[in-house]
Amino acid sequence: MRILIAEDEPSLRENLQWMLELEGYEVMAACDGADAYAQAQALRPDLVLTDVMMPLLDGYGLIRALREDSRTATVPIIMLTAKADRTDVRAGMNLGADDYLTKPCRRDELLEAVQARLQRSSSLEQAAQRLQNETRYAMQIDTLTALPGRDLFEQQLESALEHHSGVALLCLGLDGFAKINESLGTGVGDLVLREVGKRLNLYSAQWEQPTAHDVVGRIGGDQFAVCMAGLTSEDRLNARAAELLRRLAEPYQVSGHTLFLTASAGTSLYPAQADSAHALLLNAESALHHAKPTGPGSYVYFDAAMNRQVARSLQIHNELHRAMAQGDLQVYYQPQVNIRSGAVVGFEALLRWNHTTLGWIPPSEFIPIAEQSGVIVQLGQWVMHTAATQAAQWLAQGHSNFRMAVNLSVRQFAGQELPALVAQVLASTGLPPHMLELEVTESMALQSVASTLATLHACKALGVKLAMDDFGTGYSSLAYLKQYPLDALKIDQAFTRNITQDAGDAAITKAIVAMAHSFGMTVVAEGVETAEQLEFLRGLHCEEFQGYLFSKPVPAEEAVLCFSGYRGA
Repeated sequence: MRILIAEDEPSLRENLQWMLELEGYEVMAACDGADAYAQAQALRPDLVLTDVMMPLLDGYGLIRALREDSRTATVPIIMLTAKADRTDVRAGMNLGADDYLTKPCRRDELLEAVQARLQRSSSLEQAAQRLQNETRYAMQIDTLTALPGRDLFEQQLESALEHHSGVALLCLGLDGFAKINESLGTGVGDLVLREVGKRLNLYSAQWEQPTAHDVVGRIGGDQFAVCMAGLTSEDRLNARAAELLRRLAEPYQVSGHTLFLTASAGTSLYPAQADSAHALLLNAESALHHAKPTGPGSYVYFDAAMNRQVARSLQIHNELHRAMAQGDLQVYYQPQVNIRSGAVVGFEALLRWNHTTLGWIPPSEFIPIAEQSGVIVQLGQWVMHTAATQAAQWLAQGHSNFRMAVNLSVRQFAGQELPALVAQVLASTGLPPHMLELEVTESMALQSVASTLATLHACKALGVKLAMDDFGTGYSSLAYLKQYPLDALKIDQAFTRNITQDAGDAAITKAIVAMAHSFGMTVVAEGVETAEQLEFLRGLHCEEFQGYLFSKPVPAEEAVLCFSGYRGA
């Protein structure tokens, strides 16, 4: 444990250092508040002992500086002074001191205070880490069906492959499910999906010779997956698949409606058809997509000839290069709104592609392909230039007090050229630096912590804003988060989607907002679609939101109209 002592009296400073080093603490010493603050910035201590009356920067000023710096905002602070006036005590506590000792203090009194503050700090850190782990796990559970989501299911599938010589995977999709949502509403559709999950779970629990790695998951929309570990007999697999499809075809009694649905299925086998969990899942999904066109209730084995998705990916890869050259890509803008005033305070720039023959291609499909091929670097540069140019134009038209947020790709962030690119964009467009915001994700930030911090600080030095996007979906530790020079934290829509119905999501969102505020960050909630969600966020003092409640991502000519603000605030 590293302790920083700020004390201008040499004999007392040396005595404190001696007593603490005898207990095994690593001690840093400073003769005034300014020196202490410089040392705290360079090498974050675990606890600070500070005198009140010191030259250059007194104890009050040191506390204020430490609390205003995100890197040291949560470091425990104990004040040491010969003055025992209650006014001094209250002033120190109000600024953020954690404890107060009157000089001269006894050795046992000093050590007791130090140990108590370090233990409390450790407990808070552990509690925050538990919250983060719970948040991450909650993120991976489908809140509608309480089944593992795609990411968690694939992790469990990997575990099954590690423990069994043979694994069968069945992917199921409801036939004509979209018609239920269209005719009866998504509320009824959600109840149907929940019932499907229950039926799959119930049947899997009734299998002969079940294993601990048999698992059911919802992998997206109306698609589910069933892992059958240790299953090597095709006859048993066919029997289970037929029974699953039969059970899913039984009538659904939902909200006063009797609904008749069927499901189609595709299957793939390990190790015969795949050598990894990811390949196994893709194969089963490919088989399901081939089963759908053959008619309701169809069941298809994966075949190596099922390469349509591979062919489409190759087509998109080739067309992406052409689209860049011919200017077929567009930047759309989704406004970000101040919850208190209703004023638009920013826009997020989002890439869109309307192909001449393939139609609208979703970013979730072409962005991963661009990442894999490296084209994403050129795309990212173009988007940043385009978005900054648009923001500068709006500024010239008289619109102010807004920022333009641009997403960074993994490849773009991993390189050494990002600060230079940002500087060049700012210079060429004339956009004031504080009006450009760069969004990074947790997974990107953990690629290499040292280089990440260097890149972030280099960009921050240019005057731009920094935000962490999709918070809660990655694996950043609290210790790392406190080191990043972030201005804003964006709550992923997976949490905001159910905050008014799900107590767990509500509690997680509340904790995230409180944690971000403790680090001095602004909080932006993504995916806000209802007035009830907005009111909940308002009650948490969340500063900003974006989502369909105000506007979907739109072209620049429509986005400029959003400056009139959100009238429902």
